Amino acid sequence: MSVAARRESPLRVIQPESFQRVSSRGTTRDVAAGGRRRGFMIVEPQALVRHGLALTLSSLYDGAYTWQAATPEEALSALDTGAAPDVILMDVDGLGADRTVAVVDFLTRLGNIPAIVMSGNFTAAEARTLLSAGAAACLLKSDPSAVLADAVGLALSREGYVQLPYRLVAQSAVNQVPDGGLDQAGVARLTNRQRDIFRLLLSGCSNKEIARQLGVLEGTVKVHVRAMMQKLGARNRTQIAILAARTGLRPD
Repeated sequence: MSVAARRESPLRVIQPESFQRVSSRGTTRDVAAGGRRRGFMIVEPQALVRHGLALTLSSLYDGAYTWQAATPEEALSALDTGAAPDVILMDVDGLGADRTVAVVDFLTRLGNIPAIVMSGNFTAAEARTLLSAGAAACLLKSDPSAVLADAVGLALSREGYVQLPYRLVAQSAVNQVPDGGLDQAGVARLTNRQRDIFRLLLSGCSNKEIARQLGVLEGTVKVHVRAMMQKLGARNRTQIAILAARTGLRPD
């Protein structure tokens, strides 16, 4: 089961109605209102998988055409040289341990182009981060094709809906940490970069100051701070400072 919700509103299950359905040779296809051909960009390292997704999209949207890229860098290059897809589909598996940061950086450079993020597995925290960064959907690659069709329809509607597997919603609710119940073991799970940001944060540095000292984008720092809060079970910087006091960690 997949859940769709408007951003910043209570979750509810919906059925996208932003496209028309027409019959062609006994099959059902979705086409853009007015007959305009849809364009999609597929970001996926495996050529055969890209080809399969292109065929699926062509079966859903009559006459759809695609741009294909093996990496986020190739996709951004194509966008810079004139590619103008209606929706981007991105497989995030294989992007490494810091894939959340890489995907968020990619999403922030897309402007108003909706992006559907796909993976073999998401954590609830990761899905929340990606949706907050602008992803239109987080799909599991084990999902049936009907789920992909719904997600694409929602993305094309541009009405601010997001979609993710229901189990991630349930997992998110179960894993919420109450005030004062910070996960001290989470400090050991921080990456080296997150530890650097952790210490600068405890020194009172703003995100902009941290970005300047580490030579990274301020948006990257924000992503790391969100990831740290999720790992530590903190809701804000004050709770991070409380955790630091409990564990004896000092800025120096």
